[in-house]
Amino acid sequence: MKKENLLKFYQTYRLYIFPAVVALSSLLLVVFAIFPQVAKLISNQKEAGDLINKSEFLAGKAEALESYNKEDLARKLEIALAAYPDSKDFGVAIGLLQQIVAQSGFTISSIALGNSSQTSGGSQSYELKMEMIGVKPGLPILINNLESSPRLVRVNNIDVSSVNNLQSINVSLVVQVLYAGLPKSFGSLDSPLPEFSQADEDLIARLIEVGGGISQPGSVSTPSTPRGKANPFE
Repeated sequence: MKKENLLKFYQTYRLYIFPAVVALSSLLLVVFAIFPQVAKLISNQKEAGDLINKSEFLAGKAEALESYNKEDLARKLEIALAAYPDSKDFGVAIGLLQQIVAQSGFTISSIALGNSSQTSGGSQSYELKMEMIGVKPGLPILINNLESSPRLVRVNNIDVSSVNNLQSINVSLVVQVLYAGLPKSFGSLDSPLPEFSQADEDLIARLIEVGGGISQPGSVSTPSTPRGKANPFE
């Protein structure tokens, strides 16, 4: 198109061309300059609001942590681990069962380790098989003491036979001892703090009551037996 024609075209439609160019320029400015800045500003404001909320939440969480009674929490943890320990701890379990059996009026003749298993809920267990002798009236006491044990145990199997038709009985008992490893994750920083419910407090009180007459795991002592003579030349 020749220059004269272009000039003539511009003079004819200049009232329309100039507003169109301005409008197009404004549209391009809004799309490529103003809109990204506005979107970024909105995003920054949202992030700032989230940070403020998170900061306030963490401050409240820290304040709640400071208000906790550390000695009381340590005591509750000790009681809970005594009932539901984080390891097998065969020695403590066997010592506790020996004490329960003795307090029930029975004498253990043999004890052996049985099968180990794991439940879908994360709990683990192993069996202790015990052979013992006692009297018939003491059997309900033995079962009750095992069910009231300060450590979580289950009576899986029990077999009773009389001795010479007297009050004495032989008892074969399989006890399942429960334990579970400690959790490896306690939640993120954003997760709320766990609280002791009334049911939890009642359970702790029950564990204290049950363990009152029986030594807590960890306190079971093994009597020392002297080896040899005091004076080997006598």
